[in-house]
Amino acid sequence: MAVVAGPSEVWGAAAPSSGAADVACGRAPAGSPPETGRLSANDITELAARLRSGLGRDATAGEVVHAAVAVSVARLVHHEPLIRRRGDDPEDVHQARVATRRLRSDLRTFAPLLDQPSVEPLRDELRWLAARLGAVRDADVLGQRLRYRLDDLPGPGDRAAAAPVLAVLAPERDQARDELCAALCSERHAVLLGDLAAAATAIRIDDGADGPARKVLPLLVRAPWRRVKRAVRVLDDETDRDAGDRLHEVRKRAKRCRYAAEAVAPVLGKPARRFAEAMEQVQEVLGERQDATVSGAWLQSHVPDDVAGAFAVGQLVAMEERAAADATAAWRATWKRARQPELRFWR
Repeated sequence: MAVVAGPSEVWGAAAPSSGAADVACGRAPAGSPPETGRLSANDITELAARLRSGLGRDATAGEVVHAAVAVSVARLVHHEPLIRRRGDDPEDVHQARVATRRLRSDLRTFAPLLDQPSVEPLRDELRWLAARLGAVRDADVLGQRLRYRLDDLPGPGDRAAAAPVLAVLAPERDQARDELCAALCSERHAVLLGDLAAAATAIRIDDGADGPARKVLPLLVRAPWRRVKRAVRVLDDETDRDAGDRLHEVRKRAKRCRYAAEAVAPVLGKPARRFAEAMEQVQEVLGERQDATVSGAWLQSHVPDDVAGAFAVGQLVAMEERAAADATAAWRATWKRARQPELRFWR
């Protein structure tokens, strides 16, 4: 086992500081950058930029993985304090959630190169944080979607009758946000930030990571691609009743595959970026289907008692059913383009 260290002081044995949680929870001055142990968020951001910009054709696999992890940690520690300080800006929650997803995905994809005893606890704690970020983000996405759908209703009377549904969603979102902020203020979260700072500064790798990135990494991207293909094959064997859950699984696996390709793109270049774009298109079309399905189900469980409101919400449900059906019909063509052999840069 070895350690890939960045161009800064390697993380020592000192316990992680809770400075980032202090800023996020309003216990530190709003203008001060959060600290994770001896590193501030600004330090991690600068470190990640240097690691990524320093990758060349002769980079080792470990250096590429280290850079990918550092970039996601930098994104996370930048946006987390803003969730509390800036109030209800959905973008901060979105970016923090993306960072946790990328970290979990990269730690899984590149697991053969990483020291698992140090990685597994990180994955578990990132799952805990992602669940709390996800609850707020899902409510934000649903609320934004419903506002757009209200504008699509045919008349002002229908819009007025359906508007109270949004008021029902607000308390659900507020509760999810309170739970998220409590998590961000916890000692558990402070320890996680310290562990992430350690990974960003000096990640522990196995000996195989010393090999050239251009030779080692393409084979690791192939594994999540195979998982996508298996999910599609299972979908083909399932009944229509099961298709929704299976399509959602295809989407999740396509997203992980995309993240893997984007992580190696700084070294493998345009072929990896083209493959990542194809996976993103699959992810997007299936994401639209999932969002429409979730929105429709939520609306059906919140139908008002009055006739006008019920009729208006019924129209919204019909819109979401059409959107889900359109996305379901479109995804096969998107998948056909994504599975073209010339896109598989590891061949």
